[in-house]
Amino acid sequence: MTTELEDVLIVDDDEDICEILAEYVKAMGIFRNVVSATDGSIAIDKLRNQQFSLILLDLNLPRKNGLEVLEYISGEKDHTLNSVIMISGEFDEGTIKKAVEIGGRCFLAKPFSKDLVVDKIKKHVVEKLSEKKAS
Repeated sequence: MTTELEDVLIVDDDEDICEILAEYVKAMGIFRNVVSATDGSIAIDKLRNQQFSLILLDLNLPRKNGLEVLEYISGEKDHTLNSVIMISGEFDEGTIKKAVEIGGRCFLAKPFSKDLVVDKIKKHVVEKLSEKKAS
């Protein structure tokens, strides 16, 4: 699969999860760079300085939580909520409702398997490329 996708941002306060997700993403061979952030403030700093084709965003983060990062993304013209897959081990109805109100639409529950992560990313990639072709 040839794509125009470049950089991935993985945001999770668990460095082991960041490493695992980075391995999964790199093994797909369709992204140029994989960047990690371990809290919401660092993620926003990285988003200010770089564009990402995909953002894997944990909702439970220190300093600024995933919903605050999602709100930041929704207000930026250089980023799109279509590039975000939200990750959490504790999805509750209120959190999902708030994320959807902000514009989130793709969720991945922890614990996850490599196949599930890769499948979710592939669906995301196909959808994103379809939107690019339509515009």
